Amino acid sequence: MENKKIDRIDREIQKTREKITEYQNRLKGLEAQKTEAENLQIVQLVRSMRLSPQELTAMLGKEPIPGIATVPADHNGQEETEDEE
Repeated sequence: MENKKIDRIDREIQKTREKITEYQNRLKGLEAQKTEAENLQIVQLVRSMRLSPQELTAMLGKEPIPGIATVPADHNGQEETEDEE
């Protein structure tokens, strides 16, 4: 009788392991889909800006991006927020 209980528990463990593997694979697939969608969105955004390769390189380099506020230089390793004073 005790053996049947152990067998049933072993089967349940195996089913659970299979489900975990299935969900891990599903998660990896969903993460890949998300990354692909984000990359596509970035490409579409860059293309909509109609920049030359040189302009894009300059924009991604040290020059500030028009319309986007720059982050001030590091304040000794601490960032300030409006709430802090």
